Amino acid sequence: MFLANSQTRERIPWVAAICALFLIWSFFTLRVNTKPFTVARNEPPPDPIQPLNHNAGPIPKINATRPRYTPFADQALHEKDPKPYVSERPLILYAFFDTKLARENLRFYIKHALHDAADFLFIFNGDTNAEHLLPVAGNIRWLKRENKCFDLGAFAEVLLENGLYLKYKKYITMNASIRGPFLPHWSTGCWSDMYLSKVTNETKLVGMTMNCHIRPHIQSMIWAYDRTTIDFLLFPSAELVTKYQEILHPYIPDPYTPVPNMTAPGINSCPDKYWDAVAIEVYAAGLVKAAGYKVDAMMMAYHAGEVQRGDYTNGQECFKNADTLGSGRYYGIDIHPFDTVFAKTNRGIAPKVLERMTEWTDASGYSSYDHCSI
Repeated sequence: MFLANSQTRERIPWVAAICALFLIWSFFTLRVNTKPFTVARNEPPPDPIQPLNHNAGPIPKINATRPRYTPFADQALHEKDPKPYVSERPLILYAFFDTKLARENLRFYIKHALHDAADFLFIFNGDTNAEHLLPVAGNIRWLKRENKCFDLGAFAEVLLENGLYLKYKKYITMNASIRGPFLPHWSTGCWSDMYLSKVTNETKLVGMTMNCHIRPHIQSMIWAYDRTTIDFLLFPSAELVTKYQEILHPYIPDPYTPVPNMTAPGINSCPDKYWDAVAIEVYAAGLVKAAGYKVDAMMMAYHAGEVQRGDYTNGQECFKNADTLGSGRYYGIDIHPFDTVFAKTNRGIAPKVLERMTEWTDASGYSSYDHCSI
């Protein structure tokens, strides 16, 4: 019995060696995949295409996926074009998470903001049936997604899906925290043109209001921009990020509004914490300026007084009235919807004004279909 066990023990190393050699042969000849994931940390990225300008980092190739919505009618007409079709129509993205107030704002938007001169894509985040409120039209589409990444991360995800952003030159991104458009009776302009017309060769990001808290930035409940802007907001180059970091003030934590230091330049990330999402908004305007462009705000205060003597954001009045979206915080008064075309509805700003403006706009039968054209 002892002899048999001894012989068995002597054979074990030989058997193990043969098994190991067989496994190695299998890996090389059968090309067994030894990696648990399809992309490793040290693998090279896909070959980039040529950047559109020096302010954008390498733009990756677009991998087609199953679309989550029917193509816009205008895009469908050009699906078989030999060259990729780029629409002259603006693309307007509307982010929605279902609350009572957001639904009221959505209903108002559907009634008064929709028109034929743009493509509208509604992004419904989380559980909702609000898509049933939308009219059926070739330029109105919607998709549903998990409620993650906050608004700017959601916009980045949707714009990148199947290269959607490559099919347009002009964009508006907005969310359901604002209500509008609110315009005087004598105004004949189109609300989306009012924002997009401010986007020029020099100015590349336009919003409702400038906020000087933490650092001057354009608040993101509505942004208007063009292809140049979205290129470097989605794919900021290392050169641009380095330049921006060099001009940033030293980071000083704020105990009341703990916006962290910039860790994810641009909008192409998926924050899961509120203040990380706020940081994306806060640092975006500075990235635009670092790229050599200006930003603009619709609010009248941004264009008066200090701006005539120099940069508005360098003046003390801006920092004294840092966040203008509060009761009495717009230089001692409440900001009016006519000042910015849209009204922020979740800050308790002039509730009676919002109520009356809503009633009067509804009663007037105002429709953007009557004022917006290509």
